[in-house]
Amino acid sequence: MVKTVAILTSLIAAGGAAQPWMVTADPAKVRAQKLLKALNLTEKLHFLKGNNTMKPYVGGVSGNGRHGIPDLTLNDGPQGFRDNDGHPGTSTAVPSGLSIAASWDPEIARLWGQTMGEEFLGKGSNVQLGPGLCVARVPYNGRNFEYMSGEDPHLGYVLGQPAIEGIQSTGVIANAKHWVVNSQETNRTTQSAEVDERTLREIYYPPFEGAIKAGVGSFMCSYNKINGKWSCENPETLRDLKEGLGFDGWVMSDWGATHSASILEGLDQEMPGGSKMDGAPGDDGVCCHDLCRLVENGTVKEATIDASALRVLTPMFQMGLFDREPSGAIDANVSSEAHNAAARKMASASMVLLKNEDILPLVPGKLANVALIGQQARDPVVGGGGSGSVAAPYVVSPLTGIRAHLGLRADVECGSQKAIASGCADGPEFLDTDILGHDLLPSPAKLAGTAACCALCSTTAGCAAYSFYHGDGSCYLKSQSGGRSQKKSQDTGLVKGKLCVKYDDGHDLDRAATLAAASDVAIVFASTKSGEGKDRDNLSLFDGWNGDAGSFSYDELIEGLVPACQRSGTPLVVVMVSPGAVLTPWRADAQGIIAAFMPGQEYGNAVADLLFGTVEPSARLPLTFPAEENQWGFTEAQWPGIEDRSLYSEKLEVGYRYYDAHDLEPAFPFGHGLSYTSFTYSDLEASQRGVRFTLTNSGARDGVEVPQLYLGFPDSAGEPPRQLKGFRSVRLTRGQSKQVNLPLDDRAVSIWDTNAGAWAVQLGTFKVFVGSSSRDARLTGSFEVSDAVQV
Repeated sequence: MVKTVAILTSLIAAGGAAQPWMVTADPAKVRAQKLLKALNLTEKLHFLKGNNTMKPYVGGVSGNGRHGIPDLTLNDGPQGFRDNDGHPGTSTAVPSGLSIAASWDPEIARLWGQTMGEEFLGKGSNVQLGPGLCVARVPYNGRNFEYMSGEDPHLGYVLGQPAIEGIQSTGVIANAKHWVVNSQETNRTTQSAEVDERTLREIYYPPFEGAIKAGVGSFMCSYNKINGKWSCENPETLRDLKEGLGFDGWVMSDWGATHSASILEGLDQEMPGGSKMDGAPGDDGVCCHDLCRLVENGTVKEATIDASALRVLTPMFQMGLFDREPSGAIDANVSSEAHNAAARKMASASMVLLKNEDILPLVPGKLANVALIGQQARDPVVGGGGSGSVAAPYVVSPLTGIRAHLGLRADVECGSQKAIASGCADGPEFLDTDILGHDLLPSPAKLAGTAACCALCSTTAGCAAYSFYHGDGSCYLKSQSGGRSQKKSQDTGLVKGKLCVKYDDGHDLDRAATLAAASDVAIVFASTKSGEGKDRDNLSLFDGWNGDAGSFSYDELIEGLVPACQRSGTPLVVVMVSPGAVLTPWRADAQGIIAAFMPGQEYGNAVADLLFGTVEPSARLPLTFPAEENQWGFTEAQWPGIEDRSLYSEKLEVGYRYYDAHDLEPAFPFGHGLSYTSFTYSDLEASQRGVRFTLTNSGARDGVEVPQLYLGFPDSAGEPPRQLKGFRSVRLTRGQSKQVNLPLDDRAVSIWDTNAGAWAVQLGTFKVFVGSSSRDARLTGSFEVSDAVQV
């Protein structure tokens, strides 16, 4: 790598003057302009073509030693440093972008960005290819898990900003992707998104506007076409980005997404997979690539090259790449205890409590047997596939996390089928106090584990209970079973635990149902997968890619457990990992439901924190969970499209806007999420400049509420019935009240006027809905707008 500071120091030591672009008091753009003047045309063209020579990074641009220009080293991905093949396990698998959207918390988004930025820096990468900001138009989209807007533009606008600020606070350039309407993976390299101007501006642009407001250094255009023109050579959308929205960083292509040398249309840099933007002639002096020919024949002027090169250089100066020595190494292990703790905090803050019939939080002292059912309890999915995947250094399973929370050893399987079949049920480990009262052995036996201790009790006359201390392998036998201990069953001779966490993979439904019926609570862990390059076939819960041959249906497992749980009175709790919306056909029969989205490596610890109330639930749904497949009413022409054209004919009715406009009842609405306490809203005051109200924690526990502000526009505006315009995550102790202010600006009461090409404030009466979801308005009001202006 080019050592910029070392080169500068050597020049000064040799009696030379520092280059004018190294004057740190100058603004970044001024420094970039000064450097640009020192570059020849070939050197400028170099910035327009990324290469594969920076391997093992996924792409980059080699530096320039003559001018002290550092390398650009680009790497996936949108939710952590992807080094899955070269050095797996050396970076933290944080929760996905959609998970962070579920937090509805800007501070969590900032922590997410900063954690990733620190690891990219430590890995020697100075450009992070993320975050993903696309609005979730298609619930089946295989990459919805990457995108932190959910189905709402305002949610993405707000949360994308702290995420980008967090990344760039570390000196790493963030990359907002994918520009724009990259809404599906089906036919992604051929499909054209047919979308009108107003819909683009109101639904799909705002999250990227937030990125620009946060000072993001780069954008990535997408594979698809937009209204018949490739995204990376679409003059309308690229002009909107640079001129209309004011983005002054650089636009790079996705890998292999170029179809022409489209610098005149607005592309600044082509990444590997194509050679359209190679501007340099070959060794024989002959131009063999599109851009080279365009420069040679004068179609592309040097001023155009200068403008694109300046866009690349300016963020490099802004992020300090010229003012520090390159640091980090691809083989470095950048995970840490601090990042593990951050991943756990983010995961628990992103899990949505969808339903709770007074079963959660679980109270260990009231439980004797806890059943964990489903292979996801032991071998969970915690992230999606493709460029957004991260090979974690470890994954905490729910089985491990729950046992650890209860003080039980992770390698003990209480009541495992194998142990029962052999005539002895493994029990949990106990704390030191549990060994009190042993009286059957002159000294404890030294054994290999609880199974052996259990077997010794089963064959020892008078033994009613045992305790095993894993610290030194001591087995204590008791003639009485007081306290937390293992008690021998009178009918079978088996030793059973008073507090037992049992696991079953669920593949034998009868066996799993028997376990559930014999337990104080049955928790089913379910999932479904998705990844880059393929949309989901449906929204059901499977352990494979939906209906793939041999995949296991968690919906069928859950529904199959319901009769046994109802007969025995066992509460049923379902925890789901998913890359987006899922169906919940069993929701009426479950007493508790948690949506974990893609939680990352600390899944098991985080879900235990939530289940047992160590952490108060605070997350909210970033997208609607439908009551049935295609409840949102897509035709084939809308998705996946006909003859490679996907019609965005729903226009502004995306996500919950469609449900509201057509008076449909979803399974769980956008913005929904429960707490372990209750909140009261009162004293609403509303005006064009915002709303103010009092929020009170009226329950018995401390907790977090996320009050949400929705506006209903005057009928003349032609908008959906209501749309999110403000929210805040508010933490209150029990009994505490706080006045909450949610401001509004002119943009919040405007629509895009296609005739004027500008935002226009709407006149008339605006309805105000303040509450805990898009369908749960606790306060309603209105205000008048009487002054028409363009924003």
